[in-house]
Amino acid sequence: MTEINEMSALACEGSNHPLTTTPVVGTPGREYAGVLSLGAEPVAPGELRVTILGSGDPFVKRGQASASVLIEVGNQERDLFFFDLGSGSLANFTGLRLPVTDTTKVFISHLHADHVGDMPTLLWSLAKAGRRDPVEVWGPAGEFAPLGTRAFTQHLEAAHAWDMESLCGHPGQSGAMTVTTEVPFDRTAAVYERNGVTVSSFPVIHILNGAVGYRLDYAGRSVVFSGDTRPCRTVVEACDGADLLIHETFPTAPVLAKKAGMPLHLAEMIVSGAHTGPALAGKVFQKAGARMSAMFHLAVDHDTVGPVFAEMRTQHDGPVVISQDLTTFDITASAIVVRQRALDPMAWAVIGETKVSGPPMSAPHTPPPWWADALITD
Repeated sequence: MTEINEMSALACEGSNHPLTTTPVVGTPGREYAGVLSLGAEPVAPGELRVTILGSGDPFVKRGQASASVLIEVGNQERDLFFFDLGSGSLANFTGLRLPVTDTTKVFISHLHADHVGDMPTLLWSLAKAGRRDPVEVWGPAGEFAPLGTRAFTQHLEAAHAWDMESLCGHPGQSGAMTVTTEVPFDRTAAVYERNGVTVSSFPVIHILNGAVGYRLDYAGRSVVFSGDTRPCRTVVEACDGADLLIHETFPTAPVLAKKAGMPLHLAEMIVSGAHTGPALAGKVFQKAGARMSAMFHLAVDHDTVGPVFAEMRTQHDGPVVISQDLTTFDITASAIVVRQRALDPMAWAVIGETKVSGPPMSAPHTPPPWWADALITD
């Protein structure tokens, strides 16, 4: 692809090409198919595979799920990590035919609905689909306890009390719960260290205290995820030696005002006061110096991609991708390869190994007496 403009083919329209002028950085040690097919090319030892499960913004669309990133690790455990879990993202995950039993680790950047909208689906529906282990959740503490991630997961479980109770006697009961760890919102901290993988959190600037970004390191490879943020030095500092930076990028204020039907001053307040516009994203990319950078959290359509890419280019001329759903980055020591990933839109859950580390199954409820007369049995 020589340029990105209003004529660029989009994944939501069936294109198999990522939105980038630089699909390969470095020299790959093997051949990569143009599209990552289902079940093909397992993640090799020492590699990371990053897939954008949800590339979109708060304005939910069938063609774009809301914010979510999946990282597959080439360690012995074949760990999977979710970073945010916006609405629609788990439909994309299921379509990849990856083990539902491995959906136990979620890192939340902040508690806006478009970043956590699929949490009920993960906790209750995927437990019924075969995940028997609880979900570990990491997310920022709040400036006040009611604003923190622990309060969020506790209230989420309370709101789904009927669903929880209905699982008595169902084997999925052990997986329908969370184990929550709050991470600092005001300093950088290592928050996860297992199986050769380290995840660190760092504070970012997004409306209130209580938003963070994350960096994952494995075998000398690293990915930085900004979450939602204004341009800030903590992101740049987190990118020291990073392979891939995934940074939120909103359209310019005039484009946002036109597309969303809002006054220009409100669009300017949203873009400048809470997010990162494309020119400033380019500045962050230039300062961060990651091997590859990706724009994320952008409504991708023919009116946005050209102006966003052009404005970013006024500040940075390195390898940059506009993320779409199922844009995938294969990261090795020698190269980063970007492509789109195929899915099965009607896939059933794939069941892998499980530890069954949740509570023992409760006895099923005794049916109420009136059911016996009301039930049609023949």
